[in-house]
Amino acid sequence: MPVPLVPVATDTPVPLPQPAPVRTIAFSDFDETYLAHTPTPARIADRQALEDYLAEAASRHGLLFGWVTGSSLTSVLDKVRAHGLRTLPHFVACSLGTELLVTDGHELRPEPGWQRRLPSPADVTARADTVVRELAAQGVALEPQPGRAPDSLVKSFYHYSRDPDADARALARVAPVAARFGLAAQTNRCNPGAGDPEDAYDVDLLPPGCGKRHIVAYVCALHGVDPADAFAFGDSGNDLEMLAAVGHGLLVGNGTQEARERHPQVSERLYADAVLTALRAGLDHDHAGKGLN
Repeated sequence: MPVPLVPVATDTPVPLPQPAPVRTIAFSDFDETYLAHTPTPARIADRQALEDYLAEAASRHGLLFGWVTGSSLTSVLDKVRAHGLRTLPHFVACSLGTELLVTDGHELRPEPGWQRRLPSPADVTARADTVVRELAAQGVALEPQPGRAPDSLVKSFYHYSRDPDADARALARVAPVAARFGLAAQTNRCNPGAGDPEDAYDVDLLPPGCGKRHIVAYVCALHGVDPADAFAFGDSGNDLEMLAAVGHGLLVGNGTQEARERHPQVSERLYADAVLTALRAGLDHDHAGKGLN
């Protein structure tokens, strides 16, 4: 599937310096983890401190840093500009880890090896339509979410809550039906803090081999980094597989209740401050322990 290059224009942030060599990797959710949607002056200061540290850590610690997000690339870049972010990460895995783009200082470009793994959007759309019809016949109603481009490889829906038992029965049917038609499925509670409706679930259909944990495995293998030495940060249910895929997976302190119930490592700090604190503790401690300057 061809993906156009996205130039880094003069009014956009600058990419982080490239680490040479890459020694470790950090994967961060974007919405409500790296970026607080309702920022206060203190939250903005925390994010800018993280930006400064990431630039330092790329050179000092060989840190490769990326956003792994359910949002589309267009949505991410709109938020980057709207919130005045000063730097771009080394990579952006967007649309729930179905797209992987890397920066080279001048543009975001599709990572070629990942690109070759992907099916056609038309094939995914046809399969997803079949899954939705089959689930409707079983009494599981899915409502399309707005904002996904027609050629997106992730098809996102809402399933509105009725009661816990009925919800559990309905959601348990999604993955088996999706698998019958050659798709993977992810379901989790919506996060109103990121703009989702109350009392609903996200239901995402996507190609097998895509998703946040697959991004972790692919990027780590690409750079020869053991996932046990990598970091990941998130705030909601759709981040949990990413947090479990690395040796240092942390839920930020503003994480959803669903995520808190399923992931034991929760920061006492919020948003970018949680990411910064954990990276400093992990990277600077390791650096000092090895007697490096």
